[in-house]
Amino acid sequence: MTDITSIVHMVSSLVGLLLISATVLSFCKHFKLPFTIALVLVGLGIAHASHWAPITTQTYFRYQLSPEFILYVCLPTLLFESAFSLNPRQLRRNLTPILTLAIPGLLISTFLIGFIVSWLTSIPLLPSLLLGAILSATDPIAVIALFKQLGAPKRLTVLIEGESLFNDATSIVTAKLILGVIVAGVFTSHQFWHGVQDFFLEFFGGVVVGWVIAIIVGYILGKVKSDPEIEISLTTILAYGTFIIAQDILHVSGVMATVAAGLTLSGWGRAKISPPVSQYLEHFWEFLAYIANALIFLLVGLSVNLNALWSSLHTLGVVVFAMLVSRALIIYLLIPLVGKLPGAMRIDLRYQTAIYWGGLRGAIALAIVLSLQPFGYNELFIALVMGSVLFTLIVKGFTMEKLVHMLKLDVPPLADRLAKEEAQLAATKEALDRIPLLQKGGFFSARIAKKTTQYCESVLKETNEHIETLREKELDENEEKRLIYLRGLAAANHLYYRLFAKGHLSERAYRDLLDIIVITTDTLRFLPNLDDVDLVTPPHSHDWQILLINIFEKLPLLHKVATQLRAMRIARDYEEEWGQYQGLDAILTYLERLKESQLQKAVMFESIIVRFAAWQSLVKKQLDGIAEQFPEFVTAMQERLAKRLILQAEFDAIQHQVEGGVLPTSVAKTMQEGLSDNIYKLREKTSTRIELDPQELLSKVPFCQHIPVSGYGEIIALLHERLTPADEVIIREGEKGQSLFLIMRGVVRVSKKIDGEERDVATLLPGDFFGEMALLHDERRTATCRAATPCSLYELRRSDFEKIRHKYPEIEKDIEKIEQERRT
Repeated sequence: MTDITSIVHMVSSLVGLLLISATVLSFCKHFKLPFTIALVLVGLGIAHASHWAPITTQTYFRYQLSPEFILYVCLPTLLFESAFSLNPRQLRRNLTPILTLAIPGLLISTFLIGFIVSWLTSIPLLPSLLLGAILSATDPIAVIALFKQLGAPKRLTVLIEGESLFNDATSIVTAKLILGVIVAGVFTSHQFWHGVQDFFLEFFGGVVVGWVIAIIVGYILGKVKSDPEIEISLTTILAYGTFIIAQDILHVSGVMATVAAGLTLSGWGRAKISPPVSQYLEHFWEFLAYIANALIFLLVGLSVNLNALWSSLHTLGVVVFAMLVSRALIIYLLIPLVGKLPGAMRIDLRYQTAIYWGGLRGAIALAIVLSLQPFGYNELFIALVMGSVLFTLIVKGFTMEKLVHMLKLDVPPLADRLAKEEAQLAATKEALDRIPLLQKGGFFSARIAKKTTQYCESVLKETNEHIETLREKELDENEEKRLIYLRGLAAANHLYYRLFAKGHLSERAYRDLLDIIVITTDTLRFLPNLDDVDLVTPPHSHDWQILLINIFEKLPLLHKVATQLRAMRIARDYEEEWGQYQGLDAILTYLERLKESQLQKAVMFESIIVRFAAWQSLVKKQLDGIAEQFPEFVTAMQERLAKRLILQAEFDAIQHQVEGGVLPTSVAKTMQEGLSDNIYKLREKTSTRIELDPQELLSKVPFCQHIPVSGYGEIIALLHERLTPADEVIIREGEKGQSLFLIMRGVVRVSKKIDGEERDVATLLPGDFFGEMALLHDERRTATCRAATPCSLYELRRSDFEKIRHKYPEIEKDIEKIEQERRT
């Protein structure tokens, strides 16, 4: 009976807290106040007022904020949601300053706070260092929410949120190590090096654990087809399971494990999530984060002991002073140094100031101090940390908006402001066009129609004036061109997502195409001369894949696997070229439509359209080249596309019948599930078989002219098939080699280093061969041979060549003759 009563009390308390949180949120939205700060203040008020409440209700408002609740209930949700919502590419671009602040920055902050506190108070150095480690972890939740509300730059959000994600783990591990020294009562060099080892093990061990588990869960997600219940359950298991496995089973950082899992799923794993589920999943994690934040900050307010704060007010003032000084030194001295490192992006003074003042303290600091084992300063530290958290939340939180306004960080970029005005222009034009349709039936008042038309025309005039003002004051011709390019890329980006969602692009091709968009977008944002931009840039070279394939080729049992992998790469290249062609077509269509609405800029649009059309023509040539070399791939791709189009049309037709009430939902669901299964199978299926005719190849090879046709079969049995994607190096100048290559299909470019520069010296076509010098004389390669197009090759190895030469001696003479001609 007692258990039931406690459960009822727990549930009713939770419902009460959520009701208060929802009420506060509604109030904050109406009056535009910071939500988390308001929760703390409301919690303080409730805790104070509960003394005058009836005794039967007082227990509902007397809570103790436990470290287990923060660490195991709220923290995995907050960490995973934050990591999952971060853009991994933006994080990578800003990783240097983020890691500098999160690891060396936090350690320096720990020592600065510790020394200042021990110098100005009676707290000894080691406990002061522990307090420094606890208070060096930042919690930007309130600030990030404000940044989103104000429209602050995305990079500023990434910097502050990224620092918080990584320094949480650093703070926990550092505090744990310092507490161990305090409890032991002695500090030796052995302890120091052991602590450093533990730090790296816990921090990077957590990263590895999170990454591995995320890869496993991502693979499972890739096998699930548009099932929100299963996919959301898997991400929830990933967030909490990763934290528990890392923290309690493997004894590494659960914080870093959850962060690594969230970032892995946000980047590599994003395409594993079914497109219809993706938005639903984001809303789900936003809601969980809202609940976790609401409970934490409301409980912070309810848990504050005002008497303990008052009694430690002098020490609290010193601690706050130490926090502000240490934060200032790190931000204003460390970040400028980081900006000078090779490849690092500079962070200007406005960003530095926002990062400095945005360094709030919150859940992690409270969780650490509440979970400390007894060491003599527990009560004092709880009061000091609680007071520091309240100071940063209330003082910094309430002044952050004014600071952002003062620094003009809430002014959206020019591109966003123009996009907003043009969206308003398009929406108003659409509304204006629909007014005659309302009058058509005769039930719409002519007076109201006229009034509405006049209103729309005034909005159009005002919006056009705003656009012209922006252009005159802030936009030169080069910047306007930049904006047009960026809008075109956005149209391609949207198309790629739709193609992937409908199964017309495989996951890998979709990710590679997005990489091209991201790389080009970044180039456009920072490139002074727009004539240097090149959209038709191949995605990452996947050097590790090439290395793996080359290793497989040397192993007899895995040679067929290597051949299949190369075939898959060529098929993917074709698919990506096809997707890029469709993307360029979408860009051209969008720009033509945009040009019609802005006649005064027609000449500028025309020059950009010509460039995009040239890129599309280049892609078409590449597609035609692959089609000519490998018609099997093209046929297979077109068959797959046709099947997917038919299946998608059937799926949409069934949905229309459901919406019209013709077909019962239960019957439609069964039919659509079957169609979805078939679409999913077609999405990842790749043709890997290429039909080759070795007899035809040998008849073209010069050194086989003296071999009877009847002997071709023996030679063919000794050849090893190899498929090579475009741009792959087949042999490299200066390397050792013992193979000769025959070209069946494709074009190979030969280059040599001349006066320190690599220059093309020959082009080889089907029927040609290369690599004979290393085969005959066991010498290093004298040139580099690279596939200019996807190629089908046959490899003849030294051991197999010896067998042929033994039976047909004249073959060696023919090769030597050709070799002499090539040398001259």
